[in-house]
Amino acid sequence: MLSLPRLRTLIFACALSVTLFSAAPSRGQGKGSNDVEFKSFDGVKLSGKLYPGVNGKGKHDAVALLIPNFDLTKGGGIQQEGYDELAKGLQDEGFTVLSFDFRGFGDSKSVDPVVFWSMNHNLANLKVKKGGGGKLAEKIDHKDFPQNYVQYFVNDIAAAKAFLDQENDNKTCNSSNLVVIGAGYGATLGAMWMAHECRRRKDLAVEIGALPMLGDVEAENIAGAVWLSLQPSIPGKNFPVGNWIREAGKTHKIPMAFIHGKGDTKSGTFSANMSAAIKGKGKNKDYEFTGTKEIENTTLVGNRLLQKALGTQKWIIEKYLNPVMNKRATKRRTDRKVETSRFYYARPNGAIVKINKPAGAKVPSVDINFLLLNP
Repeated sequence: MLSLPRLRTLIFACALSVTLFSAAPSRGQGKGSNDVEFKSFDGVKLSGKLYPGVNGKGKHDAVALLIPNFDLTKGGGIQQEGYDELAKGLQDEGFTVLSFDFRGFGDSKSVDPVVFWSMNHNLANLKVKKGGGGKLAEKIDHKDFPQNYVQYFVNDIAAAKAFLDQENDNKTCNSSNLVVIGAGYGATLGAMWMAHECRRRKDLAVEIGALPMLGDVEAENIAGAVWLSLQPSIPGKNFPVGNWIREAGKTHKIPMAFIHGKGDTKSGTFSANMSAAIKGKGKNKDYEFTGTKEIENTTLVGNRLLQKALGTQKWIIEKYLNPVMNKRATKRRTDRKVETSRFYYARPNGAIVKINKPAGAKVPSVDINFLLLNP
């Protein structure tokens, strides 16, 4: 039997030659959805649905990323109530919409074993299972995850955005105008990912060996966020969620709608505090689209607030996102070239802290320790 250090060495050696990103099938524009698959930086084969935007006069040239709620015991994912209907409503407004299942949920249970089990965060937190012939397991399941593993789900959001950037370069959507809609713990992880985008900058230098020339923070491509029952923490981890929300919403002025049921006092209180922390006292036109929305006569939480009878979906699209997008100076589609570009974490003054993604890597990772140590 191989010792753990020898197992790591063997897997890492094999991982060097493995591709992390699956090529997307060709798709046309129009109603309906397509099943898609893309990989995280650590080899999880993530399953999702892509709803191509409906083009036309008055339609938004934008994309929406739906981040699902989940429960390690009960499950969760894009098959839950409300997601498909919301995606279709956004599609009618011109949005290209991507929804996906987090690792271990729904159809996102396959991994590239060579890559996946070469990563320290997977080896340290998950039991290495073996299949026939002693091969490393090619399947994972959320029921086997300890609570402290949930934080690594944020890398699935980064992979979803990288997939949308690839679609952007295929000229099937415009990922320079991104709306994020997260529910429950998915909203909390979405706030974490957004803080990552607030500190990440692309190297615009084109000459090999040239000193980095950093562009704007990647968060400039985020047009707005909708949080359904935002939670102040995730299972197994207390996060500085408030700091991340303020960084994205106040410092970078990303519009945010905090939605909660009237009977959900936990999320309602946290959402009200976050809205106040961003807007401060009095009216400020920089934050006119940041605030709370209370859904009357319900104790429902997360994606269950999307039930048609509650009118939440209609409010999100007609009363919130349409005005947000109409006011935003829509950014033109430009090639993202994520795979061939380098990205750095940088301070607000532009000083480089560390590299985030080298040129040649298809998908960026999220440095969780960096976000926690620099809240």
